[in-house]
Formats: sequence, structure tokens, C-alpha cells
Amino acid sequence: MAGDLAVDKHVRYFRYALNMLPSSMAQLDATRMTLGHLSLVGLAALGQLDSALTADERAGMVEWIYAQQVQPAAAGDNAAYCGFRGGSLFGPHKACTYAASNMANVAATYSALAALVLLGDDLGRVNRRAIVGALRHLQLASGTFAPHPGTTESDPRFIYCACAISTILGDWSGVDRDRATAYIASCVGIDGGLSQAPLQESHGGHLYCCVASLQLMGRLDALPDRERTLRWALMRAGKGYQGRANKPSDVCYSFWVGASVEMLGGHAMVDADALAGFTLECESPYGGVSKCPGATPDPLHSALGIVGLGFFRPELPRMSPALLLPEPLAERLPGAQ
Repeated sequence: MAGDLAVDKHVRYFRYALNMLPSSMAQLDATRMTLGHLSLVGLAALGQLDSALTADERAGMVEWIYAQQVQPAAAGDNAAYCGFRGGSLFGPHKACTYAASNMANVAATYSALAALVLLGDDLGRVNRRAIVGALRHLQLASGTFAPHPGTTESDPRFIYCACAISTILGDWSGVDRDRATAYIASCVGIDGGLSQAPLQESHGGHLYCCVASLQLMGRLDALPDRERTLRWALMRAGKGYQGRANKPSDVCYSFWVGASVEMLGGHAMVDADALAGFTLECESPYGGVSKCPGATPDPLHSALGIVGLGFFRPELPRMSPALLLPEPLAERLPGAQ
């Protein structure tokens, strides 16, 4: 029952997270855009987004997000760096002289756009052409994406961010979908799970990024063996979902794996009471949800745990498994397949 969830405490927790986090999370300040996005997702998943924030608070958040937008330089030499940066750790964007902190990345750009949509912004000030152009620069020959220039890091997390960005903006011209689909197919393991690169260990987080990317591209049928992939996901369910074989349950996988099960058509095959019960065990008495009972809550586990709970609780708003937005909002996006 929805009454089992401490809604008021969680609303208070997410409001605190949108304003100030404890000193123990200071190292996450460079990813403030993602933390803000997740806090808004948590409020939306509780059905409290409209009532929890005043008009002035919404307007202030929108302005802060736009202040992190990296625009094309007059010389045109930063095309791959455009989008949104992760936060204002080193001061206002236009006055920042620390280059590493003054570049956009696809994860922050996805979070910024999704947060603007949640806040009711019309994206009128988003430089769509610059963002789509940056995606073209960041897609690698393998089909996957780098988060920003100058890094060797690349995996399906950034394919997902690129697909989500394209869906929100309604412009897929920055993504070579054939190459992205081929890379995802190459990440399917012999067990049916998906990994960050070919021949690596299957992982619930990469399962989600791959399945959701295919869903957003309208290519879910590209999975070599959809039934085997669903079986791998279902086998991660115990008291809660685990992210890998032989690992303990972790609340965040109630979304990463749970949303994958939803997209793969396995909703009726799981023990909803057990999965929901684990999430409720992880509630903090002060608000928020932790990764496991007794741990410290954080915005990621809090938001994703509540979204995962909503897959089984009709009293809670249904969030899009592929986009972390309320389903009615996700269905209205111009790039939805």
C-alpha cells in the first residue's frame, strides 16, 4: 500500500537534497546536475513534484541549469564540448578559467535536459544544434560514445545518454543508430546479460543502458535472444534485485534491473511483494532510501528505489522505464519512437 511509504519524509529529503547535501557528499559536487535531476525524479515518482516546489524555486533551478550551458565559441573550436556541464563547482561558466570544469559531458547534458522537462521548461533556450553536433563528435567508430573529448572512457552508459538526449530534443541526427545498435548487440554475453564492452561480465546497470537505448531507438528486437536476456534479469531477483551474480541486493537495481524487466515484458514474472518489501526495509527513518537496510540514504538510491517501487504500486505515478520521466510526459516528447 502507498501508505507504507513515508511520503512526507521523502519529500522533505528530496527538498533538502535540492538545496544542500551533507558534507559526506562533498566529493559529488562536480555532479550536482545529476543529483538535482535525481531529486526531481524522486519527487515526481512520489507524485509530489508540483506541490513540493514553489514557482520561485522552480524558476531559480531553471536559471541555474541554463547557467551551466556551454555554448559554441566564436572561433568554432569547441564543437565537441557543447551541452551542459555537471555543476558550478569552479564558479560561473562564463568566468571559469579551469578548462576541465568548463566542458559539457553527455551525462550532465542528459540530466540537465530531463530536469528542465520535469520543471516545466519549454527548452526554448537550449542550443539544440550545438548539442546534437557534439554528439556526432563523441560517437566512436565502435558505435559507443565517449562522455566528453580527451578520455578513453566509453561504454553503453553514454549510448543511453545520447539516446535520451535525442529523444528529449526530437533530433536523432547526432546518433548513428546502426552503429550504436551493433555495439549493444556485441555486449550481449553467453548468459544473455549485457556488459560495458564485449566479453566482459554482465551487469545490471549496463543491462539497463543497453535495453533502454534500444527501446528509445525503436530497436528492442535487435537483441539476439530477448528471452535469454529477460531470464538473466529475472535471475537477479532475490529479496531485492542484485546487479551481478553472487552479489547482495541493492535498491538501485530495483530500477536498473526492474525497469529492464518491464521493457522486456517480464512484469508478471517477479515477486512484487518481495521486491517492494526490500525497498521499504531500506527507508531511512529521516527520509530517503539507502542501498541496503541500515546504510546512509543518497539521492540516487532514494529516487531509483521509489521509481522501482512504482512499477508495482498503482497508487504511485508510473514512471517511464526508459526515460525516468512520468509516462504521460515521456510520451509527449518529440523524439519518442
